[in-house]
Amino acid sequence: MVRKLNEVSHLRNTGFGRPRPRHGLKLLHWFANECLIFDNNNNMFTECDPADGDFGFHLFKNRSDEYGNKLLPNNNVLYYVVGNLNSAGAEDLPESVTEDKYTGEDDSNTDRIIVSLHDDCEFDEVYISQHQDRSNYDPNNTYQITKGLLMIIKRMRLEDFLQKMGYYPYTQPIYLMPYINIRPETTNTAGPETVITVPSRDPPHYEAPAAQNSETIITMGEETPTKNPSEYLPKKKSVCERLCTIL
Repeated sequence: MVRKLNEVSHLRNTGFGRPRPRHGLKLLHWFANECLIFDNNNNMFTECDPADGDFGFHLFKNRSDEYGNKLLPNNNVLYYVVGNLNSAGAEDLPESVTEDKYTGEDDSNTDRIIVSLHDDCEFDEVYISQHQDRSNYDPNNTYQITKGLLMIIKRMRLEDFLQKMGYYPYTQPIYLMPYINIRPETTNTAGPETVITVPSRDPPHYEAPAAQNSETIITMGEETPTKNPSEYLPKKKSVCERLCTIL
């Protein structure tokens, strides 16, 4: 019995379409957004023509395997399959689906979508599967995609969908080393010093371990001691000295 997938997490847990260069997740997103529409009764109608070979669709015969088992239910319906990037018409698929066609990887062209049609214009059921060899599909990796999950996928951007599916490999975040400003220490032995402070060149977000407001100290030697400012002012005359000058 084919298992049904109702949620995005269910689809992720299957591992379908991963890792790159497999194209099944991109194919499924394209199919949900470009190849089907829902009416007001949630019936799925075709926006492409599988019976006419659009986008590489071709008849899927649902043959019995060596044990007499069929991949899909035998419901006397016609099945069509899409996803073989070497099929006639597959060149019309978007580049996002076909970009890894010539990677040379053995599993880069194994993913498929299989649909059943009613009156050539309405999808009955949608399945995902993958080849286990050149001729046979893997029954353990074949699932039915429910209408609810297809609706969820239709509301997602491709990049968001792939990210949620874990299609992109995890990348280790890059940690930047803290900004360290090293200045040589100088010693001034010429005599008394005048201390002048200038703003630090460190970035605004940098904080030295010992103090938050870092300053650079520049020392300048002087030949003579600094005088008290009052020594430079003229001395005031007394009242007696002023009267004598007038007289």
